[in-house]
Amino acid sequence: MKTKLLTLTIAVALGWLAFAPSGFAAFQVLGDDICVVANGAGEFEDEIERARKGELSQSNSTLVNPRKSRPPIKEKYSTQISLGKDADGNAHVAVVALVSDDGCDVRVNGTQWLNESGKGHDISTGVRRYGELLLPGDENRFDIEYSQTFYDPAVLENDLDGLSLVALPIPIDISVKDSVGKMNDRILVKKGETIEVALHPMFWEHDLPGNDRVEWEIGRIDATGNIPNWWSCAEMGAKVSLKMDYSGIFKIRAKINGEYFYYRRHQDVENWDNEEKISTAGDKTLAKSADDFVGVYTRDIQKKIIDLSYSHCECSSEDFSKEKSIDLRPFGCTQPKNNYVGSSKCNIFVFVVLYRCGVDMEKKNQLSVSTFSRYLRPPLAEEWIKEALKDSLGREWAFPTRPEPGMVVGSSAVYNHVGFLDYDGCWISAGSNLVHKCIRLGHPAYKTYSLRSFEHGE
Repeated sequence: MKTKLLTLTIAVALGWLAFAPSGFAAFQVLGDDICVVANGAGEFEDEIERARKGELSQSNSTLVNPRKSRPPIKEKYSTQISLGKDADGNAHVAVVALVSDDGCDVRVNGTQWLNESGKGHDISTGVRRYGELLLPGDENRFDIEYSQTFYDPAVLENDLDGLSLVALPIPIDISVKDSVGKMNDRILVKKGETIEVALHPMFWEHDLPGNDRVEWEIGRIDATGNIPNWWSCAEMGAKVSLKMDYSGIFKIRAKINGEYFYYRRHQDVENWDNEEKISTAGDKTLAKSADDFVGVYTRDIQKKIIDLSYSHCECSSEDFSKEKSIDLRPFGCTQPKNNYVGSSKCNIFVFVVLYRCGVDMEKKNQLSVSTFSRYLRPPLAEEWIKEALKDSLGREWAFPTRPEPGMVVGSSAVYNHVGFLDYDGCWISAGSNLVHKCIRLGHPAYKTYSLRSFEHGE
């Protein structure tokens, strides 16, 4: 038996698969032994070429002599390619090609694809590629009537005498490119720019069929980390371009036959402070395969803030650790006697990043109890929350319904803490030891937030 069976976990016998419970595997082949399953686009083309050279799943070398007006010998085959979800929500789409130089009538899910009965040798040089991407949730049933139409092997030596159905399963692994081609890693674009979205990177790399029944939806998170509404995109297909006309932090998902498939993280985010007071145990927000996001900013300073703050996070910077001294004189401050040793520095981190990005926040005139002298210092976290997040008339900033990357975020739900909102709705902040990410919008221990974006300092 030449048929190759592919599941997400293990290849098993065809007869066993026929009795597998519904949804057991994301990819299964059932029916007559005519299907060859390739692993990757390169192998897909190799399997097609191998079949064209005569290594077919079903051979038929019955001679048909036209001088005796003998009609073609016909054989019927049927196979079904199942693309349902597995227990983890994973699924495949699939590309299919038929290899045979004899005439075949083929119906796919009851709809005529090929009508070639009685036609002869070298039909499309032996290869017919099905023009639709197979989708999970469809029956994907191929009913084939094969007709042996080459009459005498002495006339032509390259008669294939049979057929193969070659399938390429493609796992649904939604990928996103930004406006400069960066893919699947901290996608952050400016309002009005375009992103590219595909069911799998393979659709950018190869000329594969599409399917206009693949729908796309986009949702913007609110200040609680939830998505109150999803919007349907006008563009449909296996790969689309989306112009990001609104700012905020977005999730993207594909809708296929009523099932949803989400854009996921492609790598772990590990830069969190293990000694942070808020436990991250069991929180998989930053783990590979968790939902990922696309950030859309309005002003260039927001990207400056994110890039600079994340550079500290990315290198696990200890510059703002609690037990380390720091010199704030280059930032317009004067120094206390202990140089902030033993002090939490989330507020200082926010102050320094903003200063370096061109935002010179108001400094506090502090009296030193030990020296009875005054010095200029950054606002405390409590002051950020209670004072810095007010407008010029002293009014509290409205609780925003549209968080944006680069905003200052603060909470006093557990203890006073401030940081910056990253592209994905997670905080970048200075913990006890490291600049890190471990808090997200909607974190159960941070139930109240104050947010602000900066309109000056461009």
